[in-house]
Amino acid sequence: MRDGPGGTDRAVSVTVGYVMTLAISTMLLSGLFVAGGSFVETERERAAHGELTVVGERIAADLGTVDRVASSASSPDDLTVNRSLTLPDRVSGSGYRIRVTANDTAGTIALTSDATDASVEVPFRTSENVTVANATVDGGDLRIWWDPYAGSDGQVVVDDR
Repeated sequence: MRDGPGGTDRAVSVTVGYVMTLAISTMLLSGLFVAGGSFVETERERAAHGELTVVGERIAADLGTVDRVASSASSPDDLTVNRSLTLPDRVSGSGYRIRVTANDTAGTIALTSDATDASVEVPFRTSENVTVANATVDGGDLRIWWDPYAGSDGQVVVDDR
């Protein structure tokens, strides 16, 4: 529609304004979703890291309990120690793996989440006359027990329940 001498195209300016508003809104929403998605992922990793730390410390505490009982026994060959540990099957919505690695009187419990990049290592110590068997298990309920027939003088063993 023309308006006066030299006129303007009003119908075109309304359409162009509408299209530009849609384009700007789409770009703003896309940026918001990208930023929000990375924020959620970061928070998920933090939550998984915190949960894995708590699980690792619980395992280390129970390893210490079995270690103290085994080291204080007068005859570890006749000793029966069986510690059941109830742990969550998932952390931050995904499974996880537990790896126990021991050398002499020290070791680490490494926990790794399956879905996020979160991983935690928790150190532990044992008595001089007690060894811990290396193990890798899936997250969830565990059994920590004294096996008098493992190794040369017996070992603390971690396995699935």
